[in-house]
Amino acid sequence: MSQLSPRMREHIEAITRSSGLPYDQESFARMAGAWLDKKQMFEQQTRALAMREVEVLPAGDPSGALILTYSGSLISIEPAEDGTRRVEYASIPLRADVPGVAIAENARPERGLRVDEEAVFVDGPVKSTSQILKIAVCGPDVPPGEQRDRIREATIFLTNGFLKINRTVLPPAEGAPEQFTQRSIVAYLARKNNLTQKQTMSLLKDYQAVVESGLLLGARVPLGRIGSLFVRRRPARKARVGLNPATGERLTIGAQPETMVARMSFAASLKRRVRDLEVRHE
Repeated sequence: MSQLSPRMREHIEAITRSSGLPYDQESFARMAGAWLDKKQMFEQQTRALAMREVEVLPAGDPSGALILTYSGSLISIEPAEDGTRRVEYASIPLRADVPGVAIAENARPERGLRVDEEAVFVDGPVKSTSQILKIAVCGPDVPPGEQRDRIREATIFLTNGFLKINRTVLPPAEGAPEQFTQRSIVAYLARKNNLTQKQTMSLLKDYQAVVESGLLLGARVPLGRIGSLFVRRRPARKARVGLNPATGERLTIGAQPETMVARMSFAASLKRRVRDLEVRHE
């Protein structure tokens, strides 16, 4: 708590009061640690996407923006088109596996957005938010389409990252539901894209079937920024003598016929991002 400003300490105490955790110094310390992790994650992700922090986003500025509030919510504002914007508000409940998402396809800020003030919107399900802690925008040379992609990428990463951080706050017996299950992924995508979970599941199943069909037909199937799937021939192998890794005993490994095997090639950009991750010892 000592690392936080008086205003931030007030928010931490208020969040702790409504979290269901004991209202004591240990809970304050947990919540403060989680908050600092979220703030750092926001800063790192926006920097990785070449977004810069500003104190004010004027009312007439068409730039897209990603906003972090003092309460830990995220607001993504896509670049303006015909004076309106797609605005997504994501709250990150402590005990949830999917963020709460509210979307307005044709919203606009009532006035300019400024750090330490509430964000107020005209139209849409969210009229105002808690006070703004940080505003990140793309540079003026970034085309609107690229701005939109960067903001959506950051929003997906941060909402799920914040949920993961929340899990560190709760005692093991009270932990949040598992993340990145099929159920939670479907629920999140449905909320984010204004679809029903049934529609989303149907779309995902069709997508998986197309990918699987391409693989079985021998095509190299792209998975976008993740990489690609393909099959290759594995030559026949003769019987050989090896070692049991557990006991060190010599053993005979039987011959294997020529087969086709599935392989995945990860994109260079993903490999680079994984390589830059902090090494964790679990």
